Amino acid sequence: MENSKLKLYSETSRILRILDNSRDKPSTRAILANIRNSINQDSLANIEALSFVFQNISEDFLGDKKRLNDYERAIVTAVQMYALHQQGKIDSVLKLDYKDGEIRENLSHALRSLRGEDSKAIDRRFNAMITSSNFSELTNHLRQMIKLLKAKSDAKVDYASLADDLYWFLKNQKDGVKIKWSRSYYKYRKNEGENQNAKNN
Repeated sequence: MENSKLKLYSETSRILRILDNSRDKPSTRAILANIRNSINQDSLANIEALSFVFQNISEDFLGDKKRLNDYERAIVTAVQMYALHQQGKIDSVLKLDYKDGEIRENLSHALRSLRGEDSKAIDRRFNAMITSSNFSELTNHLRQMIKLLKAKSDAKVDYASLADDLYWFLKNQKDGVKIKWSRSYYKYRKNEGENQNAKNN
């Protein structure tokens, strides 16, 4: 399965592209609605949503137990967040294509767009999310952050990168994900810093 870890990003990208490239079709809109309805429900509560992922996921990633394995949970959750974010949007919210030399973005690159002159409230929400003690708590916070992003920003999200980070969170690499997301969220950007200083003067 070591090889599968390296392929998780491309696997999730492929599944997301299937949805995103046909997001205007009635059949895909119905699938996205089912996926959204499956958020925060028991895995078996909406089998139609799971069936889309299962029929499009490579066999290497499919589990054989009664519960979803970590690959499945990470991919399903990322697809759910994409479906939530894309709802009601004409343009795609998905970021997957990078120019040569560009660094792959994580969720916090997009969330950083929510920060303004008074960022205390959004910072508290972000900090609550990254200090989540378990996956259920993380996904609850994540859902709220995606709703805010959807309402207040046009930033696109690399949901395949999110799946990769969720996988490592499930593998008890919480600290690594926390540092990675915090670094991207709070990263000082020169132009933003100059603009903020101009406002304060």
